[in-house]
Amino acid sequence: MPISRKPKDKEIETFISKGGSEPVEEKKVDQGEKTVQSLKLRIPTELLEEIDQLVASRRPSPSRHQWILEALYEKVEKEGEQL
Repeated sequence: MPISRKPKDKEIETFISKGGSEPVEEKKVDQGEKTVQSLKLRIPTELLEEIDQLVASRRPSPSRHQWILEALYEKVEKEGEQL
């Protein structure tokens, strides 16, 4: 394994000054009367594979995104009935 030389102070300052960008709030997109906001969702791999199998079994197959939205709407409706 080659050993690299120690960076000079100027190189360090240059690297630090590049930095990253500040966090940006997710943009809301207007789709007709509804405003849509994107989000990141972490799903266990096994669950995602099951979802993909369910999506593939429907004809016509909805997109994974559409299937997940349907599931969310069903859950919200069911939970809302219990209130």
